[in-house]
Amino acid sequence: MVRIAQIARTIGTANVVEWAKLALADLRAPVLRVTRLRHDDRDRPVALETVVLVLEHFPGLEANGDVIPDICGLAQRYGLSLLRTAERVGVVAAAGDIALHLGIAAGTKVLKLERVVQTAAGVPIEWRVSFNRL
Repeated sequence: MVRIAQIARTIGTANVVEWAKLALADLRAPVLRVTRLRHDDRDRPVALETVVLVLEHFPGLEANGDVIPDICGLAQRYGLSLLRTAERVGVVAAAGDIALHLGIAAGTKVLKLERVVQTAAGVPIEWRVSFNRL
């Protein structure tokens, strides 16, 4: 069974990169940033993920301290229909903090996945960057 551990959770105004990735109209749009670590069925860390969610689409989520589920479960909970996901994939060298969380040596090659999920109306609601053991 896969286990997800939440490492960090912050709320704040979207930074410039988040604003651009999520195509936000409001320069002061609040976002929820979650860093989590996925473990495999043997409890080994396999992926370090940073998720940024546009809070206007998830009212009350910021007060809920639970681990954030995947975007499909979250969208279902909030009555959102998802239509499109744009994902970029590449292999990169793990920086020190990423390597530390994944239990590998710094510089080890990892799979980097970056995706933006949009609603059926074409509105971006999630930006996720994930570093996965190969």
